[in-house]
Amino acid sequence: MNDKDKTDKIKVPAGCAIVMAGYAGGYGVSLLASRKKDELQSVFPTFLIRNALSFGTDAESEPISLFLEEAKKEMEIPALAAVEQGGVFKALWALGEEGHTGFSIEIKKIPIRQETVEICNYFDINPYRLWSKGPVVFFSKEGERCVHLLKEKGVEAQIIGFTHKENKRVVLSTDEERFLEPRLGDSLDEISGRKEEE
Repeated sequence: MNDKDKTDKIKVPAGCAIVMAGYAGGYGVSLLASRKKDELQSVFPTFLIRNALSFGTDAESEPISLFLEEAKKEMEIPALAAVEQGGVFKALWALGEEGHTGFSIEIKKIPIRQETVEICNYFDINPYRLWSKGPVVFFSKEGERCVHLLKEKGVEAQIIGFTHKENKRVVLSTDEERFLEPRLGDSLDEISGRKEEE
């Protein structure tokens, strides 16, 4: 490794907030609502399916992009990752890799809509590994300010965790603590796999 590589390498310090802007699993659940509409209509009220079909649009991602453009001029955002195929968990792993840091996040802090929770529960899939379109996760020393600015733009945002000195990446829930792992698959793949087995 040459001197330039050492200089360019990002190392995010302990105590940095991890901010998530946008909702988990929105695009994936909109695809499910479209592909499995007849099946879901036999289980859920029409308004829930209609809401799910509207998730993951460009209209949701535009204010997030605008915030990032403005924020980079005023504050330091050392690393960020888009939440796409593979969901929040995959994005968080990528974020940790870019920042060369460990962290702890609280799963209950991750923004997620009730429609996404219910449809994912029905199909028995993990909503935090479900395709999103528009949301981002990023590090910031000014996490509270970022959340405030995002909410001013109508974007749901939360501080979902913090970096720490250790390299481990921990997901905390009510009754357990587990390590985040690099996983390439998306929860939608599980449903496709079940269909092939049938």
